[in-house]
Amino acid sequence: MANVPGPALLYLLVFCAAAFYAALLLVPTGEEERVKMRLGVSMQGVESEEVSPLIHGLRPLYSILLPCVSWVGAAKYRERTERKFVTAGMTGMMDSNEFFAYKLLMSLLFFVMFVVVFFKGLIGWDEPLWMDCFILLLGFIFPDSWLNGQARERQNQIRRTMPYVMDLLTLSVEAGLDFVQGVSKVCEKAKRSPLIEELSFFLREIQVGASRQQALRNLSWRVEMQEMRSFSALLIQADILGASVGPVLRAQADLIRTQRFQRGERQGAMAAQKILFPLILCIMPAVFIVIFGPVILNFIYGGGPIGM
Repeated sequence: MANVPGPALLYLLVFCAAAFYAALLLVPTGEEERVKMRLGVSMQGVESEEVSPLIHGLRPLYSILLPCVSWVGAAKYRERTERKFVTAGMTGMMDSNEFFAYKLLMSLLFFVMFVVVFFKGLIGWDEPLWMDCFILLLGFIFPDSWLNGQARERQNQIRRTMPYVMDLLTLSVEAGLDFVQGVSKVCEKAKRSPLIEELSFFLREIQVGASRQQALRNLSWRVEMQEMRSFSALLIQADILGASVGPVLRAQADLIRTQRFQRGERQGAMAAQKILFPLILCIMPAVFIVIFGPVILNFIYGGGPIGM
């Protein structure tokens, strides 16, 4: 096996960055679907067209691979993947079979980009077999990593806006509105966000005949957050017992705000620990070179310590 040439390492870094950016362009963002939902011309749970021209162009490719993955069982993984699409706000973008085929296509594309084009075509490196397997595995798990990242980002957006929306909802209910009317007023007045989109879909479920308890359960299932599960459970319990919703909403808003403040404190404490790694690996060597470099050079070339 030939060694990798020295300048090829720089080319490898540039090529990896370009390949990663290209891979990000090959996945749907869901932005067009969210715009359609805000305009009222699309609903979650209804299959939508691809929102990316690249995805639309790749559909014939991964559609060819559908027969290769349709026999795969993995019922729990399929259910978890479809729920991740719902949590990420991209319901109907892909079903589980299409996602399996897309993972297989990304694996092949990664292999072609890195192994065929870069390793063999550009630098002429005879890579080992484990490297080929690693590239195939990297392309196969990349869609899962992207999907999990999209879901976490949307959950963080919901978590940041929950205290503000809960305060508005509490004021609306304490002003005399029913809970459903308060949610409708909040969706009308509040700034558009993933949480407002979920509450809007909650209202549409009630309008088509779902009970309030079932709509709340569906809301917590879609968002998949502990805060939303607690919120839905408290409202369902208050609805069953016939208790007033206003104090429950105010207590929940205070609790969510306190949890967010505590989470910020934990992240700040973790940031102080994480900065130690770049400090030790990058900054401290440079400081030592600046401080002790002249002393060492003087000993080597000057024949004695500084000042003699």
